[in-house]
Amino acid sequence: MSDSDVRALCDEFWQWRMRQSPEFASFCGDQRYSHLLDEIDTKAFLSFESDVCKLLKKAEDIQVNNLSSSCKTDLLLMKDQLQTFQNGMAYKGWYFPINFMEGLHADVPKVISMSPANTEEDFRNLNKRIECYGKKAKSCIQILKEGVENGYVNHRYSVEIVPDQINEMISADLTPEKDAFLSPYKKCPTGNIESTIWDKLLEEAKDIVRTCVRPSFKELAEYIKNDYMKHTRPSIAHSSLPNGQALYQACLDFHLSLSMTPKEVFDLGQAEVERITQAMRKIAREEGYGDDVAKFKEALGKREEFFFKTPEDLLEYVNHICREEIQPKLPLLFKEFPSSKLSNLYSISVFLRIEQTPPSMASGPAAFYFSGSPDGSRPGVYFIRTTNLKGSPKYELMALSLHEGEPGHHFQTMTSMEMKDIHAFRRAQEDMNYAWVPSRFPLYTAYLEGWGLYCEYLGEELGMYKDNYSLFGRYCMEIMRAARLVVDTGMHAFGWSYEKALNFLEEKTFLDRKSLEMECKRYITIPGQACAYKVGEIKIKQLRQKATEALGNQFDVRDFHSVILRCGAGPMSFLEQEVDEYIRQKLIK
Repeated sequence: MSDSDVRALCDEFWQWRMRQSPEFASFCGDQRYSHLLDEIDTKAFLSFESDVCKLLKKAEDIQVNNLSSSCKTDLLLMKDQLQTFQNGMAYKGWYFPINFMEGLHADVPKVISMSPANTEEDFRNLNKRIECYGKKAKSCIQILKEGVENGYVNHRYSVEIVPDQINEMISADLTPEKDAFLSPYKKCPTGNIESTIWDKLLEEAKDIVRTCVRPSFKELAEYIKNDYMKHTRPSIAHSSLPNGQALYQACLDFHLSLSMTPKEVFDLGQAEVERITQAMRKIAREEGYGDDVAKFKEALGKREEFFFKTPEDLLEYVNHICREEIQPKLPLLFKEFPSSKLSNLYSISVFLRIEQTPPSMASGPAAFYFSGSPDGSRPGVYFIRTTNLKGSPKYELMALSLHEGEPGHHFQTMTSMEMKDIHAFRRAQEDMNYAWVPSRFPLYTAYLEGWGLYCEYLGEELGMYKDNYSLFGRYCMEIMRAARLVVDTGMHAFGWSYEKALNFLEEKTFLDRKSLEMECKRYITIPGQACAYKVGEIKIKQLRQKATEALGNQFDVRDFHSVILRCGAGPMSFLEQEVDEYIRQKLIK
């Protein structure tokens, strides 16, 4: 066996991934399947499992002795992806195809925006893809029915607003400006397609949405409201599902990529909440409020200078801190920078797209990062919600921007995507279908979100928190990440009620009750995911401390950050392996 065998198998695996998931292919910039959508039925998943077993057998037959270091790594990570998928199939995650956060209705804006819309062929493929939504909605109904028959059902909190989300989506005016399916038709790409042909294709698309897609989506909404809701499980705990305790542990294993029991995660969360609370009390004392952190936070909420009056004001401020405050200081901690600059993406229209998305997106986080494509055809963008100005106080936006933009998720995703010396399957992660966990390919959540939270911490080293208010804002965000460890495990492993979880968050964190309700429902819907932020951040800090102690004066934090970023997404065990190798190489020089 040789390097060529590994590369050939990696190619085979990646080409299969593109065929298996046309939506992921579009996300990666591979548009050969842009006329299709992912198949989500049981038959498809069983077929995927069979293919994965064959690929894994080929991977395990390769002897590593004569392989180069890079091919050993590619083989290791390919086997990890295949093994993760295979191990997760026993838990039948495909029975959870839709919830208030994601699913075919919520993913429409993402998938449609990733579909090419420049040529006549592009628009013909787009119309075929739109038509596939009718079939996919019917598949969703069938999967939900099978889930009911087999005992794999959501709690009502996960799906109760989905019918309203769908109905609002399909009641919009049938125009490119209002309907998410038709959005690529807002402007004819002059020079690439005749206007008369484009007009005909637009009318064809409208007819498909009217006669095929909307009726199927309406049927899905009615099924969930009138039938599925009657069968939702009574317990919020994932451990109440078939083989439930093992299922929840599998969810933790999937997201953490470390071996931790629910009790270990719970205890870590309790300790972190207490540590951060003490740091917040110190600020409250310095500002004249004694140890009364809640009173200090209440006072901040009454100060108009910390809140924006318009979406434009909010976006202008985010633009300013990212370009004028964060970017100039990044060379202090980083040597390498992705060529895709976040600053080139700033414009009011980019951020206001969040207001034009369906209500299914309004239930999401205050901000999120949507990565670009490996081929460079789609840039990475940091989106921020502008519909709840009270929920985005000025003093929290520095930490938020460090996490979502630079050096957070933007550096992380674009660095790996621009690395031509690693195989394509390592450059992009499928940032969709979280509810399928653990029955899917890995997300490496601890690495991804751990890095984002670690970058909030780096703001302290960069001097980005210039006053107690912005530092308090950082702690407000961090304590939420710590409290999640307690609440997630509490609800899924230790019998906590929704009310007990909500009360804990109200006592320990500083979000408004409505936001906390959505947080709890998020943890019920995608268990384990929220635990990865803190676990990943702490692991990265531990690895940094390990390198610092081992290298002494030879340690350069900029080199360390290059090692972490150039690993690409992977399990935390791989991250530690790469840091150990960095230490070894540094010591022998």
